[in-house]
Amino acid sequence: MTFAQSGGLERHISLCQFCADLHSELHWQCLHQPEEGSLSGDPWAEDDVGGAALVGFLNFIRPHMVQIAGACELAYLEAHPESTAQFLPAKLRLLIVCEGQSLADRLYADLKSRHIAVMATSMGAKMVLAQVQHYLHHALAPRQQIHGVLVDVLGVGLLLQGEAGIGKSELALELVSRGHRLVADDSVLCIREAPNVLTGHCPAPLRNFLEVRGLGIINIREFFGAAAIVRSKRIRLVVEIKDMRDMEMADIDRLQGKVDHMDILGTQLTRLRLPVSAARNLAVLVEAAARSQYVKESGGDMLADFEAQVRRSAGEA
Repeated sequence: MTFAQSGGLERHISLCQFCADLHSELHWQCLHQPEEGSLSGDPWAEDDVGGAALVGFLNFIRPHMVQIAGACELAYLEAHPESTAQFLPAKLRLLIVCEGQSLADRLYADLKSRHIAVMATSMGAKMVLAQVQHYLHHALAPRQQIHGVLVDVLGVGLLLQGEAGIGKSELALELVSRGHRLVADDSVLCIREAPNVLTGHCPAPLRNFLEVRGLGIINIREFFGAAAIVRSKRIRLVVEIKDMRDMEMADIDRLQGKVDHMDILGTQLTRLRLPVSAARNLAVLVEAAARSQYVKESGGDMLADFEAQVRRSAGEA
């Protein structure tokens, strides 16, 4: 699939690829396909739910880029021919004719003259709407590739970051050997699936593989089986590994660690900075970080529990 991206959030998909990708689900036929054409726009403008906002039924207030026409819409046009101009707004790129309906010759000629693609299917209009919205929701979601290693630890997606050579891949290998799962090594494709929901994916060329200094390339699927690999995972916590000598240890809060936030595609993620040294077992620390994140998301507050226990003990004394 060929995409272009500009300005960080705006994405494009060709109409030709769009129609081909949905052919097996919608069983449609092409009535007219312009030589060039694409669907684009900032799908997150005005809190819209991704590219799904680009498709809908006849709407005179906010016309869609992809318009679905079933029996009701075409019957309305036949009864109100003066509304044809509103039915074909300037931003329209694709008309999907559903429920086995046929277009009037005049309307079809108008669509061709405006270089608007036309697809036809016998499926119900609501089913077509759901399928197209689902496809565009993912295809036009903002995405960004970042450096790091993504692992699934106890069901929590952890993005491991740090300088080259700090030991991210070795840590990921140890975590996998302890029963956790690898998503991506070195490069993580981040996709904003919904507001405040960021998922990490492995680029296709890197899938199943992990690079470990001194050992080279390891096929995790061959070493540990298919259960050691997961195709994608929601990113819930960033763990940045830092050399202990480079960190100001005096600045680290001993009660809750060194915690701040990292912004990826407008999504704020909690970032925990872990100092590394020869004496520290990072795999155990990362597992504890995953459990801690799960407890926090479940409404728990371990620091508050600790402080309450200290106050109770002081009162008993």
